[in-house]
Amino acid sequence: MSKRPAISLFRHLLPVLFGQAIALAVTLAPAWSLDSGWAETEGGRMRLVIDPVPRDDGTIAGFLDVDLEPGWKTYWRDPGSAGIPPTLDFSLNKGVALLSMDYPAPVRVDDGYAIWAGYTAPVQFPLTFRRTASGDGQVHAQAFIGICEKICVPFQAELVVDLPADPAGHDATRQAVDAAFARLPDAPGADFHIKTALLQMNGTQLKILASLPAFRPSGIEPELFVSGPDGYAFAPPKLVNDSDGTTEWSVRVEPPSGQADTKAVPLDIVVTLGQRAIAQTVSVSRADGN
Repeated sequence: MSKRPAISLFRHLLPVLFGQAIALAVTLAPAWSLDSGWAETEGGRMRLVIDPVPRDDGTIAGFLDVDLEPGWKTYWRDPGSAGIPPTLDFSLNKGVALLSMDYPAPVRVDDGYAIWAGYTAPVQFPLTFRRTASGDGQVHAQAFIGICEKICVPFQAELVVDLPADPAGHDATRQAVDAAFARLPDAPGADFHIKTALLQMNGTQLKILASLPAFRPSGIEPELFVSGPDGYAFAPPKLVNDSDGTTEWSVRVEPPSGQADTKAVPLDIVVTLGQRAIAQTVSVSRADGN
């Protein structure tokens, strides 16, 4: 999950905090439920859905379900210059630890005030957990997201799902969880992958080249989304070249102060092309001579 320094986050929250108080909803789950029940606010609602039956690798899976009313939107892991990335705190879990939170491919939104990355329809964020103790367990999420129409509403909720020591699954829940994971971007392949990623201009400019499929839907342009570690901010990418199966973007970067030029930076990159999308993690360093 992408994080930012306190000053940067405060800057991003200012446009939405003025004029709107935080909507707080608390939802308690009945014993052995497979979802937390809905927490609601203006423009949408959210809940936690868990399949308690372990997968083949021993993990258990679920998702944060964000249901948006028509015209409302929410944010990706790194929205850009404005927005609230979804934050989940599982420190109150009992006997269960979060391994990962994943993100479906976003879209780029221009709301007239800022350009940012997010979702314009209901969305599920897949979650993977592992049991850390035997017996009954509990998934206890303190969730914080932002949802927007003409105004933006910071939305906070407490979502609880109890897990029995000997779980019995429900086919409908397993299918819903599987469907959420199936909507994630694909792994890179031979015809669709990041070729190179370089930091230039003393780390303030990112150059990304990608290999894209030869067949494309008519009128569809590729989109690039970038997320980095603490302190890094990325401007909306500029498409520099798109020909002969290779696409190039330039992205202005605001690195954290004091970042060593030689330090490798891990980036999570998503490229979308119509209904197709890939997610790839790359490590970049400053290019010599730039």
